[in-house]
Amino acid sequence: MGRKLFFSLFSFAGASLLAEIISWPQWRGPDRNGQGIVNFELIQDISEQEPVQIWESIEIPSQDDGGFGSVISDGQRAFLSVVWHRNEPTEERILDSVVMRKLGLRKVNLPPALSAKAERDRLSLSPRLRGSKLDKWIDDWIESNLDQKQKMTQGSLIASRFKQGKLAIPISVIDRMFSIKDRVFPSDKALEEWLNQQNFSPGIISKFSEGIPPTKRMADDVIIAFDLNSGKQIWKTELSGIPSGRSSSSTPCLANNRIFAVGGERLFCVTTKEGISLWETNLEAQAVASSPLFFNGKVYVLANSLQAFDSLTGKKVWENKDIRGKSASAIVWKNDWRTSIVCNSSKTVFCVDPESGETLWQGPGGGASTPTCSGNFLLVHGKSENVGLICFEAKNFGISDKWRHPKLTRRTDSSPLIFNNKAILFGAGMRLCIDIKTGAMLRKVPAKHDISSPILAAGNVLAYEINGSFLISVPAHPEKFSEEKKFKINALKCTSPSIVGTKLLVRKANSIACYEIGKQKPN
Repeated sequence: MGRKLFFSLFSFAGASLLAEIISWPQWRGPDRNGQGIVNFELIQDISEQEPVQIWESIEIPSQDDGGFGSVISDGQRAFLSVVWHRNEPTEERILDSVVMRKLGLRKVNLPPALSAKAERDRLSLSPRLRGSKLDKWIDDWIESNLDQKQKMTQGSLIASRFKQGKLAIPISVIDRMFSIKDRVFPSDKALEEWLNQQNFSPGIISKFSEGIPPTKRMADDVIIAFDLNSGKQIWKTELSGIPSGRSSSSTPCLANNRIFAVGGERLFCVTTKEGISLWETNLEAQAVASSPLFFNGKVYVLANSLQAFDSLTGKKVWENKDIRGKSASAIVWKNDWRTSIVCNSSKTVFCVDPESGETLWQGPGGGASTPTCSGNFLLVHGKSENVGLICFEAKNFGISDKWRHPKLTRRTDSSPLIFNNKAILFGAGMRLCIDIKTGAMLRKVPAKHDISSPILAAGNVLAYEINGSFLISVPAHPEKFSEEKKFKINALKCTSPSIVGTKLLVRKANSIACYEIGKQKPN
């Protein structure tokens, strides 16, 4: 395929229209459906050039130190909200989740007998078993010993442990370390004494003694604004917060010259022009990944419960405690019969009244993905094994289950799209296209997508592949799902690209990057 420029021209119907439409105000675009403005043309180019990187921002932490939030824009500025972590020296030693992850401490959740068998087989592996032969042996072991659910949840972990061979940390040691997760040892000496009492091997003791640092996690809730054309930092607002790790991955939203953002445990509001803090309110929940939604003067966010706040004051208007979770993001569904707020709970999707928060309807679904809608159709990528991708239809008598494809993918975090009466899902190793009216599977092809929240641009699906290494362009037509074009971009995985006019905004591991992917067509 090569590294080709596959975007060359966006054209808009006049300068006045252009001024009105070039924005990406929230997670998944203007209408939170993954679609940008349709009034432009995306023309393919066969030149050997790549999209031009216009600018790259200052260093911004991500993952454990800054989450996985995506970039938004009002057409003049680019914004990002981050729970910005830092380490401060201390005499204490703490085995928190970040340290455990860096030490490779991942808990094996298998029945005891099966865990014991995995350990015996790992330790008895011949060092001569390498490469493709080892891969086949691992595949055969997983196929013979794990059921479907275990394959999905534990398969990659077991495979990793087999590849480490005798160097993998014993399960018994991992379990013991999990038993002291978040324990505070007052000093180096106290930690050393505890480690020596466990009868660990000298190598394990050394690994943990060196890997549990004498630092304490601190964090601030931060919003940064950059000039869209130059990347120059315009302002930075910082509020003292709490460390919340990678789970704080919320994308802010903007409306009426205000930005609404979720920090470590607060919802807060600042002005777009200068970043002046207007109000904040405690969510009584920490490490929230749900992205706030603005609609009719209210801000909605899932923070242990679905809550609505007055956008001018931050005062809580209502709370629906039936809707649980901290990851899913709400959408607005306007069908022929009513307007409602839709949000996934743990195993159920809910429709609620925007004004009162009253539950209007609930159905199977659930999970962390963002639903999408088109007219009377609601599409949900559900967590439950018997749900998978499910389509609901609003009718005068209520909402009915129209069709479902149970458990299509290993992971259910990817958010679907609707385009030209087709349901599109990229994620967990595949691309799917389904007729929205009948539920007929039109195309299913393997692909290297993991957690993916793609967007649509002029009839093309834009999605990250191989953990964000590449941006893929695929025609949103089932017969052309294999006609991909791509360029290397090194985006931060689990984020979503943003299109603002002819510019593409990408969250990277330690920065924001802006690319020129076209030019305005002359009037």
